[in-house]
Formats: sequence, structure tokens, C-alpha cells
Amino acid sequence: MKLEKYQIKPYLSKSHEKPDGSFPLILVIRRAGMRKHISLNASSTTEQWNYDYQAYAVDKRRKDLHPDRDKLNDWLLSVKKRVSDILKEYEDSKTDWTLTMFEQEFLNRSKHTGVEGFFSNVIEKLTRAGNIGNATCYARTLDMLKKFDSEFSRKVFQDIDFKYVSRFDDYLKIDRGCKGNTVSYYMRALRALLNRAIKEGEASDVTYPFGKHGYSVSRQSQETQKRYLPSQYIEALKTAEIDSPALQWSRNLFLFSYYCQGMALVDMAYLTDKNILLFENGRFICYRRHKTESKKAKIIQIKITDNIQSLLDWFKKNTKLVDDYLLPVITKKGYDGQQLYDHIRDRNRKFNKHLKTLGKDLKFVGIRLSSYQARHSYAMKLKNSGISEDIISEALGHKDLSTTKTYLDSFASEVIAKANEVL
Repeated sequence: MKLEKYQIKPYLSKSHEKPDGSFPLILVIRRAGMRKHISLNASSTTEQWNYDYQAYAVDKRRKDLHPDRDKLNDWLLSVKKRVSDILKEYEDSKTDWTLTMFEQEFLNRSKHTGVEGFFSNVIEKLTRAGNIGNATCYARTLDMLKKFDSEFSRKVFQDIDFKYVSRFDDYLKIDRGCKGNTVSYYMRALRALLNRAIKEGEASDVTYPFGKHGYSVSRQSQETQKRYLPSQYIEALKTAEIDSPALQWSRNLFLFSYYCQGMALVDMAYLTDKNILLFENGRFICYRRHKTESKKAKIIQIKITDNIQSLLDWFKKNTKLVDDYLLPVITKKGYDGQQLYDHIRDRNRKFNKHLKTLGKDLKFVGIRLSSYQARHSYAMKLKNSGISEDIISEALGHKDLSTTKTYLDSFASEVIAKANEVL
């Protein structure tokens, strides 16, 4: 079967002329004496276009060259390759295709260039892989984008440019009343989705809205309240006489996290006997952080000290452990997938609710006790003990030192305040 020809050109219709004198670019696909126009979400003036090469003109002897011609031409190459690949696939499979079929495949709203479809595929893959937290984050972001844009189901990746993201930012802040950290939550997910699409060859970086001169996600994040506990509060937690079993459970989980290098509750939940390995210099808890999606994430090894062993013994003696879990976070048998994820989230809410009560009972002034503070308190303890940032980063399981610096920079005010005492 002979491959049908196609053409990319400006759509020279007076009714479609833009205020700057440019016309929308279209892909013209022909078959059996018929043709279909597909918008490419870009525009060009007649002076900026090279009809022979079906690309933006680059000859500097010509006037009014498009300022982004090189990037746009790279993107057009990917468009032409996609068209050729689809047509070749039809030829190889001897498919009796239609113009509408081609349009759907080219836009591919169900799988590739359609942003909603790509979102859905990623969510499905993450869910199947057991990464329910990340899947939920993407699902919430997709839901918010559809509330923001009633036409989102028709959007392709070229539509998600800086202006679009800026409008989404305005919607979150003005219409939804979202604060900086919530805005950052959605924008990080959208950025990760676009990065993934570009990496997989489903999107071009021509209209990428983030990056050096694009929308800054980091500027949206608000500095959070001090999250580490002063050393006297840590000691109070260790020695407090607590009658309530629920508060004992929460206190000991907090201390377990603190002794285990700030281990997150989700990682504590999944610990089993298989996570304990024997090395020459002792027994170790070995695990990968669930927050890190990649299977190549480093394995964190924590030597089981007397304090850790004492807590493991307490949980074994005083709580009901299911299956071979080391800690009483997961308390239901047979849960997996979304059900297990929801169960752990519910346990985490109870954990923090009990910690809040415990902090009030112990009269922790100016601090709302929460699970986050175990990790931050561990980092602060190492910092104050003169441990290098490289070692702290390794212990926390961070991918790079910049993340650790974010943790430690918030501690600088304590150093400054102490220095001011000499004034």
C-alpha cells in the first residue's frame, strides 16, 4: 500500500489570521481523494515559513524570522516522524485506515499526545506497580486540571505552555484559595508528568513551561513551622509515664522513627522479618524508601541498637502484629493495593492525632507534635553533633545534598539566635 502524502503549512484563511499577522499551522493529511486538516497548535506568518522544507525559515537573509525557529523546527521534525511512523504502521499491518482514524491516532488522546490519556496511563502503571501514593497524587492533579479547564480532555502536550500553567496557578490561588504548598503539590505533579512524557518521546520540550526561565515551582513553597524537637522534649518523650495504650503506641512509633534515622511511617509499616539482615558487625534493618519510585534507589541500612531492639520487643509483647510485620501499623490481613494504601493513611492520621494529644499532655510549648518531627529531630541531632552534611544526607536516604540542605537551612536561625546572645 502506497503511503499517502502529507503537508505542514500555515492555514491562510483570513478568518483565522491572528492579531500579529500569523496563521495557525496545520497538518494536511490526504487519502483516497479526501483530506483532513489537523491543527498543530503553533502559528507562522508567510514570511517566517519555508514552504519547500515545510518548516520555519532559518535563512538570516530573510526578514522577520521567527525568534524560536530552531526549537520549533526540532519539534516539527518530531511531528513529521510521528506522521511517518503511523503511516508506516498502517502499511506494515495492511490497515484500511480512514482520515478520522489517523487523526485519533495522531492526537492519540487515549495514550500518547493527549495529556489526559497520558495521565491516566501513568496512574494505571503506578497503581499496578503498587506506587499508590504517587498514583493518587497524579489522580488528584488530573482531577484539579479538569476542574480548571473544561476542555482539558482535548488538550495535547503543546497546549501546556507557560501561559497555560500561569492560568492554572491563578485558578488555584484565586478561585480555589490554595496556599503556596498546595499549589506546589499540583505543579510538581504536572512538571513530573511532562518530564516523563518528554523522556518517553510522547511530548516535545519546545513548549515546556518549567525550567530555568519558566514557571518556578520552588517559589510557591512556603517555609514551614519549625519541625524538630528540642533535646529536652525528646528526653521527655523517652521517659514519660504514659497510661493510655494509644498514646504509648504513638510515642513508641515516634521514637522508633527517630532511632531509625527518621524512617517514614509508610516505610515502618512495610517492615517484616525479611528486612532484618545479619552482617559481621551486627543485625541491620535494610529497606528502600517507598517515597522513591525507582527500583534503583539506594538501600538504607540501620544497625539495630539496644534502643531499637527494646522498641521491637515492646511492640511484640504489647501489641497485636499481623503476618510477619515488625510493627503494628498494618493491622488487617489480606489488604493490598488501594485498600492497603488507604489503611496506612488512616493509621497515619490516628498516629498524628495521638501525637498531638501527647504533645499537649507533655506541655510542649509552641510545638504541635507530629510524625514529621522525628525525621527533622534526627537530622538536627546529627547537625548539632558535628556530623557532616554528606553523612546526614546518606542517613536520610536523600538522592542529592540539595534536599538535605533544605532540611538543615531551617536550623540556621538557632545558630544565629545563639550568636546574638553575645551582643
